[in-house]
Amino acid sequence: MKAFNKIRTSFAIYLLAVIAAVGLAHAQVTVNYEVMPAGPILDTNIVTGCDNATANTYSGYEFLFWDNQGTISFNSTVSICAGSGSTVATAWYVATGGGGNCPPTCFVTTFAFSIDHDEFLPKGTAIALVTPNAPPTPAWAAPSTTVNTTGPESISAQSSLAFPPYAAEPFRFWQQLGTTAETPIGVVLSATKNDTNWFVAFYGPDPCQTLRNELQSCLEEGLGKACLPIGHSLQICEENNREPY
Repeated sequence: MKAFNKIRTSFAIYLLAVIAAVGLAHAQVTVNYEVMPAGPILDTNIVTGCDNATANTYSGYEFLFWDNQGTISFNSTVSICAGSGSTVATAWYVATGGGGNCPPTCFVTTFAFSIDHDEFLPKGTAIALVTPNAPPTPAWAAPSTTVNTTGPESISAQSSLAFPPYAAEPFRFWQQLGTTAETPIGVVLSATKNDTNWFVAFYGPDPCQTLRNELQSCLEEGLGKACLPIGHSLQICEENNREPY
């Protein structure tokens, strides 16, 4: 009987190891190099372990940012690691060239991007309000994604936005494209006179929510100073993810 139990235990351990190995074998990250807002895909490859990926250079296109499995990075090189399932990392690009007639006709152009779904909003606008929304006739009207900048304008993002068929998710931050310098934190984007920059409003779940819940629970239990490390971790998370605090 003891021998049978040993055999049964050994077989169970072996079976779990096989299942784990199969799971790891199927874990991979599809890495796409894609042009905003909806293609084409310039290149693609698969990562099954961990790899430092650098955005490739393509003639006629400029690298903008990585969406690395739900984490945004404006650096050209990111570390991509496969987890327990199949995921996607995308290096987003914009086609170069063109340009408008500014002045006298100058516009800021906006886009909306879902961090967790790794996609640009195909229809609609991230803009909720523009002030002073000065002439000509006026600077902005819904559902436009552009704002006339004959004068300075304050552009407010929608507090939440749905990326169909997915449910609405909250606003995270604005970012000017073509620069790694961070756009000031907040829902209001300040466009200057004759501004022609492109800006993306990023949306997605709160990356610091778990830490917020842990801190709240700690404080409710009256643990005092024991909560300080959680508060410090939360502050770091907010800084790294450009969350107001």
